[in-house]
Amino acid sequence: MAMPDSQQLPEGDSSALPRVVHTPRSHALLSEARAQAFDAKRAEWAGRNPQLSYEAYMAGEPCRVCGRAIRGEAARGTDEESIALIDADNAAFRAEHEDCRMGVWKLQDHRVEHCHVCCPFPPLSPEQREEVWALLFQPRVRTVQDAIWRVDLTCGHVDPAASGTVYRVPSTVRCSECEIIRGVVKAERADGQADESVNASGLNADGALEYQPLSDEQWSWIQHIVETESEPRRGRPRTYARTIVDAVLYKIHTRIAWRELPAEFGSWQTASRRYRELVASKQWDEITRTLAERDPLQ
Repeated sequence: MAMPDSQQLPEGDSSALPRVVHTPRSHALLSEARAQAFDAKRAEWAGRNPQLSYEAYMAGEPCRVCGRAIRGEAARGTDEESIALIDADNAAFRAEHEDCRMGVWKLQDHRVEHCHVCCPFPPLSPEQREEVWALLFQPRVRTVQDAIWRVDLTCGHVDPAASGTVYRVPSTVRCSECEIIRGVVKAERADGQADESVNASGLNADGALEYQPLSDEQWSWIQHIVETESEPRRGRPRTYARTIVDAVLYKIHTRIAWRELPAEFGSWQTASRRYRELVASKQWDEITRTLAERDPLQ
């Protein structure tokens, strides 16, 4: 189930929070349009990566989607004539992307604009990636419980949806009937369905945060990074790429040795080898960066 957005409720005593959250239909349709636009763009980019590397970005390479400058003098404008030309070009660009309905972004102190839906954001620097890595995998303590919601969608169908905590209500869900992302007009908590091995605080018997495998939406963000083979392979079937990524995240989360990897992840030798390949090809950097940028709370 895809949930690119979530409504944030104020933290506090979960018993005082409403068990039913209503959203104006106009807001639900807006969230639906936004999520569908990003989902379509991810599908369009499948098999290719329009994201600039940090080195290319610093060298002044333009956006790989629209071809417009991102940083440097060409994007900043240094005199009245160049500024006027950039502003006129921005106006034409906005008109071309009016159907995207998500607005534009630009770097601070730069004038050239880029579409929120069509143009990837600038890459993180090596220092920023290290900070994100530390934030993603440092020991954490969960203070609130997971939540399961029963959601009424704009299409009229009803689906279950999981969110990180009782304070995060999904605003969009991939409808199991329509098979596309829909906005949530009503969300009702359906507690009591959590794993019995996790207590109310979200901790296991050892007091550690329970490992959570990739959700379907998180996998959709990174699938194109690791599943790059278009032709069928001969010989022994290759381990499912999602299982490999889950195995690596599990090892990092639990800090176990490769040999201690649970059997559900398949051969630990395969997982270890594929991880080294992902690191060598810089794909693992891209995976962690994508997960951090799209869902920093995970």
